[in-house]
Amino acid sequence: MSTLTIILIIVGAIVFLVLLIGFTSPRIAKMERSVNIKASVDTIWPYLNNLKMFVDNWSPWTEKDPNAVHKYNDIAEGVGAHYSWKGEPKKVGEGSMEIKTSEDMNLVKVHLEFKGRGDAMAGWVLRDNGDGTCQVTWDFESDNGMNPMARIFGRMMDKFLGPDYENGLNKLKTVCEG
Repeated sequence: MSTLTIILIIVGAIVFLVLLIGFTSPRIAKMERSVNIKASVDTIWPYLNNLKMFVDNWSPWTEKDPNAVHKYNDIAEGVGAHYSWKGEPKKVGEGSMEIKTSEDMNLVKVHLEFKGRGDAMAGWVLRDNGDGTCQVTWDFESDNGMNPMARIFGRMMDKFLGPDYENGLNKLKTVCEG
């Protein structure tokens, strides 16, 4: 066999493996993190339901790129509240977030759009533990469709996004308990 034939076989095998792993990976990527906060629902809720309070007080990405530009619409909180950001491409990139659901001081769901990278849903669930603490769970879900590379990266979402979620929830805990 010639060297070119061997190289083509190796490249073909690599492409086949990537496609196999990609198409057998889950279409939906999910991730979540939780924290218990020694504060009331009334104290925590505004930090979840108001995107400016999120960005200014506990977003893990604000400290990653403090020079990112944030723009807000006229709706301060709840359904319809929207903001967009544009920052350093390797740190926070560019995108937008809009609150789609806001229910009874216990659930906020947001639609995320990442310029050039697709969209996702994320949200916070706030649960009163009944002992002077509340549990906040922050989740993320994206549909990677039939794109095998997106599905492979979806498998790594927990590793990439999990530390940021933990950092943000710890900042929220500090703010609300302080």
